[in-house]
Amino acid sequence: MGVPVSSTGMEKTGTDFETALILLEQPSRSISVEDATRIAHDMFGMTGVVSRLPGERDRNFRLRTTQGGDYVLKIAHCAEQPEMLDLQDSVLRYLRAKDPTLAVPELLAPSVPQAVWRDGAGEGRIVRMVTFLPGTPLGNRPATVPLCTSIGGMLGRLDQALADFHHPAQSHALLWNLRNAAYMRNFIRYFPTGAQRALASGVLAAFEQQVQPVMATLPAQVIHNDFNVHNILCSDQVIEGVIDFGDVIRAPRVQDLAIAASYMMGSGTQPLEQFMAILSGYCQTVALTRAELACLPAMMGARLVMSLGISSWRASRNPADTEYITRNQAIAWQGLSRLEALQDTLRDRMLTFAAA
Repeated sequence: MGVPVSSTGMEKTGTDFETALILLEQPSRSISVEDATRIAHDMFGMTGVVSRLPGERDRNFRLRTTQGGDYVLKIAHCAEQPEMLDLQDSVLRYLRAKDPTLAVPELLAPSVPQAVWRDGAGEGRIVRMVTFLPGTPLGNRPATVPLCTSIGGMLGRLDQALADFHHPAQSHALLWNLRNAAYMRNFIRYFPTGAQRALASGVLAAFEQQVQPVMATLPAQVIHNDFNVHNILCSDQVIEGVIDFGDVIRAPRVQDLAIAASYMMGSGTQPLEQFMAILSGYCQTVALTRAELACLPAMMGARLVMSLGISSWRASRNPADTEYITRNQAIAWQGLSRLEALQDTLRDRMLTFAAA
């Protein structure tokens, strides 16, 4: 793999974890717009204008049909396990039944018994299609305090809806899981300055001391696990939709909030107020325990280090895709710096919030 593999901090070992690494290290083979057009017709009976969309593991295409519908065609990485995709699909179907008012993509049924396409190398690629959600990604808007309240509220509703969801693959190996935070020490070497490496090491040490010992005792469920600025669609004041359920996993529920809040820490001009807004919005629906609140700041820092570490490692392996892979790095470094400066204040706010 080119990176020393240490068992320290691994959520799982062996072939499952190796597969999880391959999905991120080895880019999915390219697919032409012409092939995507044929796949949409042959497997879903749809025709229209096809254009490319970005994706971490899938090859994604937007399809605007001649009938006026707007969809996303998703062609999986050849190493993706069918049970992982079934987990993602099951979450979307469950949310649609549990709370139809949640603005999440709707999964479409294919017109063939098995939607599997073989690429030029003969590898089978599972094909799916979901509705395209309109809206502006949060990364293209300022993260105002009212908007952060809406973000927290939407995430709380999402986690509440998934609280009773279960699936055989829900505890799969996934590098993007905070249980693997210590594994990020393998990637710190890719940070360009000594100060950045020292900051990241300190953040991981805080996570290992404050969160790791109690992580297994925190309330857990299936969560979205990637509430970042590119997966949240919004207007000026409210959330209009949530996309990309590719990282869903069973994990501590507060992990979901930590991920969302960590990205807000690097966006906008009022990080403390934004953090309290997203926390308050979330807790309108989900009542966090004192233990969860105590873990929140250290979890936020670990997620930012994870975002920086994984993207830096992947960019070193796939330099042609560096711009897309590292698109969150500026926000993550700013968030990490702000989080470090606000540590004492955040701890005090957590104590006050828990006592309220």
